Parts: sequence; structure tokens; C-alpha cells
Amino acid sequence: MSARRLLAFSAILWLAVSCAAGRYASGPYDSEIEAIGSCEGTVEVVNYPSSEPALSEKRMVVYLPPSYYSDSLRSYPVMYLLHGARGNEVTWFERGDAFRQLDSLRSENLAEEFILVLPNTNNYYSDEDYQFGRPLKAMRAFWLVSGETERYFIRDVVERVDSLYRTIDDKSARAIAGMSSGGLQALHLAAASPEHFDYVALFSPYTRPTFAAWGHDDVYGRLWPKLERQFADPPEMYSIYIGRNDFFLPHIMRFVRKLDKKGFEHDFTVSGGGHAWYNWRSYLNDFYKNVFK
Repeated sequence: MSARRLLAFSAILWLAVSCAAGRYASGPYDSEIEAIGSCEGTVEVVNYPSSEPALSEKRMVVYLPPSYYSDSLRSYPVMYLLHGARGNEVTWFERGDAFRQLDSLRSENLAEEFILVLPNTNNYYSDEDYQFGRPLKAMRAFWLVSGETERYFIRDVVERVDSLYRTIDDKSARAIAGMSSGGLQALHLAAASPEHFDYVALFSPYTRPTFAAWGHDDVYGRLWPKLERQFADPPEMYSIYIGRNDFFLPHIMRFVRKLDKKGFEHDFTVSGGGHAWYNWRSYLNDFYKNVFK
């Protein structure tokens, strides 16, 4: 095994051990999600036909701002927030306090009103494997990096949200963020579709796909030419966050140095700690306060 492959494999094993230490959500059910209390806005579950060849259906959770149903003439920006390995569409509000944080900031006029979308971005083998959007083991989630979610994300998720809700259908009114492997997906989705996202945030991202992704060049190939195109009309905000003890830090530093060398404007925050929820909650809070300003 080459040194490069060994390093990638070691990072995956480290991720698996790290993620195993945390408790993640089990497969969600509509009634459980809709029964979430202490939210100022409205939580809705959207089951939609999937374009992914192996799946007939997939699901996302949508959090509408408090004014959505009382102000029927208003349209809203949208943030897409992606989970990481061992996560699913409920992980960000179960583990990341995504709704409570947003409510708190809005009450202090520190965040704008927007629609928050939590999609399930796992790759599944079949409908039986999907099982109500069950989370996957970290090794499996990272190993199965086939690009299926990214190939159909704009069609299945973004365009569906635009068709169901009063959104502002413009790049300036869309944000995408993700943590860990979700950061990898957010990175490639934003680079492949720069006309869709003006705000990008990567929380402890894995910027180099594992060798399991090799052969899926339509999604993961030619990243830097895609970034050249993206930054030709630069996003309003491009933020990268990571902890100084995070095992992804070395390759993130290489990524950031290359962004600097090419003159691609971005924000880079190195916090304390490592690859953990206390950091991702903090990163999300900071992004909430700056998005759509």
C-alpha cells in the first residue's frame, strides 16, 4: 500500500474511533421529528422521490422561521446544513442544537430569518438499506463515497425546496455548510454548482476524498479547476473552521495554503479542541451570525 493510501486509510480509522465515542441519532420517524418542542419556528418533514438509482425515496427536515406562515407574501433565503459520518437528517438538531441556537440568535437580532434544511446525505445500497434514513457506521459512511448524493442534490433537494416553499431563487440567497464528511460534500457541491451557493462553510472538513471515491471523477475530480470557476465570481462568504487538535488539520492547512496562493478569498478559523460536537456547535453559531448579511 502506498504512503498516500496508508495515510488516507489511517485517517478513516481514526475517524471511526472518534465517532464511535459519540451517540448519534437512530433512524427518525415523522412523528418523532414533528413532536420536537421548544422551537420558535415550524419543523416539517419532506419525503421526496429520490433520483439516486438505488433508492425510491429519501427525506429531509425543514425548519421554517416563525414568520413563514404569518407573512404569506414574503420569500426567504435557504441554508442547507449537511451532517457527517454516522449522522442523518436529525443529527444536527439532536446533537448540534441547530434549532435552539438559531432561535436564540434571532431573538437577539443576531441572525437573519431564513429556511434551514437538513437533508440526509448518506449513500445507501437500497431501499432496505435506507430504513427510514438510518445512520451508518462511521467506517461504512466514509468508505461508501460514491457521489450519489452530490449528483442529484440540486435536482432532488434544492429544486424541491424551491418548489415547495417560498424561497428566493438566487445564488445570493443560498448557503451550504457541512461538518466532517458533510464538509467534503458541501465543498464539492459548492464548487460544482457555484451559481447556486453564495455562502459556504466547511466545519472540520475532509477535503480529499478517500480512495473509495476514485473512479467518481464526475463528482470528485478536477476540484481546483472547479474552484477556479467558482472564485471567478467569488462567493460572498467562504469559511473554513477546524480545531488545532483535529486529525484533519494537516491536510486542511495544505488546502488553505493553496487557496491563499491562488488568491481565493476565504475566512479560516482555527479553534481549540478537535473533531467534536462542541466545536461544530460553535462553528455553526458563528456562521448563523454572518450568513445572508
